[in-house]
Amino acid sequence: MKRIVRLSIVGGVIGSIALAACQPAPRAPAASSSATQAPSGAAAAPSQKQPVTLTFIKIADELEAKSFAEMLEAFHKIEGGKWSYVNIEYNAKPFPELFPAIENSVATGQGADLIQADGPDVKHFAHNKVIMDLTEHFSKDELAQWDPGSVTEGTYKGRFYGPPEVQSCQSLWYNQEMVDAAGLKLTTAGLTYGDKGTGLPVWQKLTVDKNGDGTPEVYGFQNAGSAWYDYLNRIPARTNGKPGDPTFEGVSPDGLKFKGFFDTDQAIAAFQFDQDMFSKYKVRSTEPPANALLGGFTASTVSQDLILGTLKDQFPNFKIGAMEPPYWVTPMCHTGSWHYAISTTSKHVEEALAFIKYASSDEGAAFIWKYKNQLPANVKFLATLQDFKSYPRDLTVQIFTKYGKPRIETPAYTEYNALFSEFYGSLVSGGNVTDLAHQYAQKMEDAAAKYAK
Repeated sequence: MKRIVRLSIVGGVIGSIALAACQPAPRAPAASSSATQAPSGAAAAPSQKQPVTLTFIKIADELEAKSFAEMLEAFHKIEGGKWSYVNIEYNAKPFPELFPAIENSVATGQGADLIQADGPDVKHFAHNKVIMDLTEHFSKDELAQWDPGSVTEGTYKGRFYGPPEVQSCQSLWYNQEMVDAAGLKLTTAGLTYGDKGTGLPVWQKLTVDKNGDGTPEVYGFQNAGSAWYDYLNRIPARTNGKPGDPTFEGVSPDGLKFKGFFDTDQAIAAFQFDQDMFSKYKVRSTEPPANALLGGFTASTVSQDLILGTLKDQFPNFKIGAMEPPYWVTPMCHTGSWHYAISTTSKHVEEALAFIKYASSDEGAAFIWKYKNQLPANVKFLATLQDFKSYPRDLTVQIFTKYGKPRIETPAYTEYNALFSEFYGSLVSGGNVTDLAHQYAQKMEDAAAKYAK
């Protein structure tokens, strides 16, 4: 039922985009649209309150930092300058350090106010009382601003903990010039995994080893790395099942059982092919650099649409192509992205709440879009964006609508994701896939046991 509701709303968004065909693309907050307008006009009146500085623990992201700098300036002007006394100090962390830093800030009472939580981690933080229950502070109309999947990801046991910043979905992006040079005629239909799938011959043809030393100068395929998170690297195994079965769902309905879900025969077969792409077929690298596709290290990569923001900012001459993501039996893209939340240790809840309400509004989302260029979670704002009615971004919305599926829903997501990274690192290193899958299914289940209380 949840899937049907989301698809109907996103479908409505696509229709709205078509109706907005004559509008200019609002890459920056536009003065002509309330959905994209950044507050302007007269300077805000000085607040009579003492200055307040909110500490915001978030991911280190240069493009996002530019978004928040402009957003804060606009926030100071809303409501006649009511919040002009509020400033923000950013405690930005690389992804591997972010979640330990968030939990440590609460455990030690360091006084963080704002927290940027990845979608599936919201439930973990809510269970562990790291973030505040915000249910009473958001009306039904406010919740309706966002894709229903984003609301679900921000909810735990029927209580709402954090509005979304953005959404996500993956495509297979490729170097159009390399594809043309190889004589390949790719459509937007997804390739398939497996020794006899349609993907392997394409990736082999795109792999370039000029000197024949066994180490390609250009790899044919990349699915992130060398930090092996669930977000991208669990998708192939899940696609080797069908909706409702253990392989596809990935975890038991209560989010606590991994044996018989993580280590099914179908999942193990998919994990084995993943390993073979590194060692047997050598079409995938164990240590890709940042921007592997755009920098010419790989000819294709699975990524969310924010790759287009990087392309625009750093690689404007790169010719990129896009198609649906590869799969085994059932196509899937993992949804969910960053959410705003308030730390349970905050001493400035009123100010923190005002900021995240503004940041997650259509108006605030315009600043994130301006620099990050990532799929908005705001359905009304998304409908105003011309970019999403033409290739390749229209494909992103189509994939999201048809194949979007949240990452596994478990209060133990943080522990699970860390264990998944260990598992996949061992897989990449050549470990026995079957043994590893069974071992880590047990470890994941043991880690989740404490949430059964």
